[in-house]
Amino acid sequence: MSLYITKATDTDFCAIYEDMQQQFPYVEIKAKETFLTFLCATDYHIWLAKDDQDGKTQNVGYMLVWLDKVKNLLWLEYIAVFKEYHNRGVGSQMLRALKELYPKAKGCFLELEKAEPGVENIRRRVAFYTRKGAFPLNIRYFYPQRTGALELDLYFLPFKPGLHSLPLQEAMHSIRNAYHTLHRNVPHARDLLRRITPLAA
Repeated sequence: MSLYITKATDTDFCAIYEDMQQQFPYVEIKAKETFLTFLCATDYHIWLAKDDQDGKTQNVGYMLVWLDKVKNLLWLEYIAVFKEYHNRGVGSQMLRALKELYPKAKGCFLELEKAEPGVENIRRRVAFYTRKGAFPLNIRYFYPQRTGALELDLYFLPFKPGLHSLPLQEAMHSIRNAYHTLHRNVPHARDLLRRITPLAA
């Protein structure tokens, strides 16, 4: 598979948003207008993975990413492979491309569902990222939903060789930046941010 990454066009985003509604829980998807606002006003980027086969270009996956320029850290909000291209190594190639797209970034945050016994798809997702070098942060973390919140595990995937930890203070600072940017339209985000705290060692 000859995969390459390009910025999504407005037309691309319409197809991406439609697919997101199939692959992500409704409560975890922001309104389309919110994404469009981000694209105009922040360092928010929507990347489309494409593949050229037999002279035809196919869309195979996408990533929605926010760059925290203050800390030079990424937030990988959404990453998905279109279903017909699952199990072809596309996700791994997209993560590798992310490092090339942001060569100055130290790495990226991943908001992952908590692994539960018997929930195979979550276990596989966590295992996928840990194989790539991601590690959990010792932080109690909440993802703001349209109503309420979802407690998730926050992981960090380093881009720089030899980076095996992220200082707690730096992580907390970037969480605050992400909340003020990505979740500023959520009425209860401020209350949730106060609940995000380091876990006891």
